[in-house]
Amino acid sequence: METQSRPLTYPSGGARTVVSRRVVYKNGSGAYLAAAGFEQFRAAGAPDSVLHNIRIAEVDAPGPREALVVMSAGQKISSSGHSSGVTGQSSNWDASCNSVSCPNVTLDGRSLAMKLDTLGWFPRGKTYLSVVNDNNFDHLFDSDTKQRIVNGFSGWLQAQVRPETRAIYLAGSSRGGCLMMRLAQALRANGALDGIDLYVSSFDGVCRNSQGELGTYDTKIDNPVRPWGTFYGAWATDLNAQFPRRQRLHLFQVVGGQEVAPATGIRAFSGYAGASPPSTGTNLDWGWYKQTWVKWKHKEIGNPYTDPSASEQAQAVADTLDAHLTWLDARLP
Repeated sequence: METQSRPLTYPSGGARTVVSRRVVYKNGSGAYLAAAGFEQFRAAGAPDSVLHNIRIAEVDAPGPREALVVMSAGQKISSSGHSSGVTGQSSNWDASCNSVSCPNVTLDGRSLAMKLDTLGWFPRGKTYLSVVNDNNFDHLFDSDTKQRIVNGFSGWLQAQVRPETRAIYLAGSSRGGCLMMRLAQALRANGALDGIDLYVSSFDGVCRNSQGELGTYDTKIDNPVRPWGTFYGAWATDLNAQFPRRQRLHLFQVVGGQEVAPATGIRAFSGYAGASPPSTGTNLDWGWYKQTWVKWKHKEIGNPYTDPSASEQAQAVADTLDAHLTWLDARLP
C-alpha cells in the first residue's frame, strides 16, 4: 500500500502575531493566580507549577460564536520552544515569555491554523479561534494529573459555547493529538452538546500505552507504508469502546508510528476494527473515524513544511495538513 500522491490544494494564509497567555500566572510577589478567562484550569485541580506552563493564544474571540476552533502543538521536550505545522509557531516562539504571557508569537501562514483562517470555512467574526502553544500534557505525568489537565481544557472550552454554537473543531499533533482526542471524549459525553458537530484532526497523536491512555495497550500495529528497515507502528486501541456516543462526531488520525525517542516505546495510536488488532494496519474509514497511514517521521508529520527534505515537503504537506483540510471540507455542511 502506497501513500496516494496528490498536489497541494490549499493556499497558505497570512501570518499573524498573537499574545500567548499562561492559564496560571505569577504576580509580582511570585504567587500563582488564575488568568482571566482561564479559571477552569485551576478549578480542575492540577498543580499550579504544571498549569503555569500551559500557554494559550486567543487569536480571535468575537461575541458571536457559531464555531469554536482550538489547535494544539505537541509536547515541549527541551529548553527550546516547540515548532508546529498545526499552530504555526516557530521553534523560538517562547523567547519572549515572562511569568504572565508570551508577547509577539508569530503564527506561520503555511500552518493549518492560518490556512483554515484564510479559507473562511469558520468565518472571522463568528468563530472563536485559539492555539495552544504549550499544552504541558506531559507523556510522563501520572494519570490523575493528566485527567485534571483534560478537565481544565474541557471546562474552558465548554465555557466558550454559546447558544448559536453549531461546530467545534479540534486539532493537535503528537501529545496535542492525544489531548484533543481525550477532550473530544469529554465533550461527546456531555449530552447538552449533542446538537454541536465535533471534528477532530490528530497528527500522529501519541497516548501512553502503559497507562491505557485512550485505550491504548501493548500491541503494536505495523505501518504498512513504513520506510524499508524501520519499525514504524502504532499502539492499538479499540476506538469504538472509547467513543460510545458517536453522534455528530468526526475523527481523523494521520499516523506514521515512528518511535518518538529510541527505545522508549513512545509512539502514536491506531484504531482497529474486529475482535483483535491486525499485525499490519490498513487505512480505515468508518464514517465517524478515518485513519490514514503515511511514511513520514513523527516530526515531519507535526511540521511538514519545514522538517522533511526540501524535495519532499510538498508531498508531506499534501499527506498531512492538506489531507486534513480535504477531510474537513467534505464533512462541513
